[in-house]
Amino acid sequence: MSTAEPSFVDLSKLSADAVINTDSNTYDSHPSAITLSDGTTCVTWTAFKESRDQILLRFIAANGTPGPLQTVSQEGSVHGHPTVVSLNEKDLWVIWSAKRPEGWRILGRLCRSGVWQKTVAISGKQYQAIHPTAIRVSEHVMTVAWSGLQQSRFRIQTRSLQGIRWLPPRTESDTEGNAFRPALAFKPDGNFWLVWDQYEQNHYRVVGRNLSAGQGPIEAISPTDMHCLQPTLLNTDQGLYAAWLQKQDVLGGPGVVSQWHTLHVAKRTDDGWRQITDAAGNPVAAELTQGLVAQIEPQPVATSGYLGRRTTPMLLADEKGIWLLWERKSDHRGSTAQPRGDLVGRQILQDQLQPAVVLAQGKVDYHLAHPAQVSGGKFVALASNVYPGGRRLYHRLLCDVNQHTPFQQADWQGWRPTELPIQEELTERQQIQVGEKTYQLYWADMHCHNNLSSDAEGEPDELNYYARDRGALDVVVFTNNDFYIVPLTQYEYELGNFFANAFTRPKQFLSLPGYEWTSRIPGVKTARLSDPGNWTHPYNNRSYPNHRSVIYPPAGGPVIRFMEVENDINRLNYEVEKAGGITLTQHPAFKPSGHPVEVGMELTSGWGNYMQQVPQLFHGILNQGGRLAFVACGDSHRRAPGLSGALTGIYAEELTAESILEALRKRRCFATNGSRVFVDTRANGSLMGEAITTETGDVELTLQATGTRPIVRTTLIHNGKEIKTFEGKGTKEFKTAHQIENLPAGQHWFYWRIVQDKDAPAFPGNLMVAHGHLAWSTPHYVAVSGSESSSKSD
Repeated sequence: MSTAEPSFVDLSKLSADAVINTDSNTYDSHPSAITLSDGTTCVTWTAFKESRDQILLRFIAANGTPGPLQTVSQEGSVHGHPTVVSLNEKDLWVIWSAKRPEGWRILGRLCRSGVWQKTVAISGKQYQAIHPTAIRVSEHVMTVAWSGLQQSRFRIQTRSLQGIRWLPPRTESDTEGNAFRPALAFKPDGNFWLVWDQYEQNHYRVVGRNLSAGQGPIEAISPTDMHCLQPTLLNTDQGLYAAWLQKQDVLGGPGVVSQWHTLHVAKRTDDGWRQITDAAGNPVAAELTQGLVAQIEPQPVATSGYLGRRTTPMLLADEKGIWLLWERKSDHRGSTAQPRGDLVGRQILQDQLQPAVVLAQGKVDYHLAHPAQVSGGKFVALASNVYPGGRRLYHRLLCDVNQHTPFQQADWQGWRPTELPIQEELTERQQIQVGEKTYQLYWADMHCHNNLSSDAEGEPDELNYYARDRGALDVVVFTNNDFYIVPLTQYEYELGNFFANAFTRPKQFLSLPGYEWTSRIPGVKTARLSDPGNWTHPYNNRSYPNHRSVIYPPAGGPVIRFMEVENDINRLNYEVEKAGGITLTQHPAFKPSGHPVEVGMELTSGWGNYMQQVPQLFHGILNQGGRLAFVACGDSHRRAPGLSGALTGIYAEELTAESILEALRKRRCFATNGSRVFVDTRANGSLMGEAITTETGDVELTLQATGTRPIVRTTLIHNGKEIKTFEGKGTKEFKTAHQIENLPAGQHWFYWRIVQDKDAPAFPGNLMVAHGHLAWSTPHYVAVSGSESSSKSD
């Protein structure tokens, strides 16, 4: 986010509320707006429909009258997150990011005296460029900044337009770390600053430099020992201010892992950057708890998703000082499908934080229009209402800093700071021998979310780093919902896949592309699969989830949105097979498709232990001949990939996409509710997941396990029935064998359930303990012919 220099804007004739996109037939998101001197507001946004993005623009007159809808983007189907800049009375630019055949580029298009010029590429082909922002420097000068990937390194670059000439791009960040999310601020006196966040030494920090006369030294703005990101910047007569989001890893109750979010503001002084505090010296400007972090004490209270920007700081100038603004969910327990949000503000007077107040209510996804300043006590903001069927209506609001309501928020107790990863929960790499092959044990979380999902939080880069460095995963897949209340745009889908490939390092760490097929199918036999009522809240036809984690190889594959193919999972399976991908079931309700790409069932997640809740679902599928692997995936809407209480152990020859996908197809894997329990089970010497045949009906089933805590018991399940339980001996190591003779003819399946010490309690929502107490081997599939059975064990 960048803020133009404060300038006079006449808000006296602005209507209190004007709808921006009432006549659009697209899903609209990520608006950017600028209010011109006469009160006219220019708004640009991303519009999505039928697998295609566009950048649209509209002028809204001061009295609220909308102008014609204009299409800014010209070619391609992947466009996102535009920024609008007005240079003078004639020239207006829109800057955005797009995926082209040659890669990700920053594009710009000039509208001169109402006539659109040809789209220009601002970033070079040598960089994969994302996160654009732009600012007016003078009537004929504009600077654009972005994050560009080249040779496995993200760097901040700028490029300036002077008159009609574009200067060469310039790299602004240093060679250390990876840099993201630039923000710019300029004052007419020539004070010109750039800030960004960068990841190095396992932390994000906010840094910046003065661009007024070339490149000043890079200065640290945020603390270096915390996770600080998402900066914004404001240059006013009172000084230069930066705000950012700060995150602290926390542990709650019996071992739930989450993050504690706070907002902070700093001012540039002659001695460097100094954090703003309240009268008591507290530098925390906002605690973002309500509607974002679950309550743990005195009793657990979960929260659901939110379709706004509940972690984004905004800065607003006024005549006396500045305001820090942020958004929060109005009701901690409020519905994701019917969201309501508050716009909260905290004034900074004489460089001291004042009490917070609520400035607006009833909408979500609040954005400040440029210039971000108060005029006559008023300022302009955008916000939306979300409607069934994936529709957002944006409003231009005239807000008043003198009209507010008290800010109230309960204290959140029971969370305590922690350092991740938790070292005592980590284990050394295990390996097994199967015939002449050696397989390594790799840990995966293959159903995760970031803020590309409409209701979730966490930047894509941030959560890839989290998965690797704090979740200590070998494999992660971010499966953002193709349609949950609102659609996953083409830009969001492609950007997620871009980050997956950017973070993958074969034999070190894999982030695989994919998404979540978020279908709901009718429970009423006479209802049509294609009836939108199946998936439109409040859900008709007794519909139930039939979701899939779709996982592709690094080359990726198409996003087949269920509502675009009439809810037909056969269309999904066909495209996934063609792309070389796989799918996994999700949740405690689904209908198996029987297709070969569907290789596994999710037994447990951060939302609950499905195998415990509905064992008949999983056992019934196996009894009907299904041969599927057992997996566990976090479904981490809480920003904790790898630490959401569900992990899959995968036996593969090496840490490459080919080996991992091959292992999942061969069912060489097992599930745990978060702990790294080593599990090696064999049937007549064959590894779990294999289908074997015995003519005699004799089967020897062996188990070798190593817990992260002492193993309490293990149970062998045969065709859905518990046939034998073995007690542990108070140690982490466990080994046993069970012999079955003369099994009756037919199909049989066996799996082991391992229980270690320290039960993980069931909490509401997605609050599973990070390191649980259960593991399940993938079944052995045994075909036999013979007579009556008997059994013996040792």
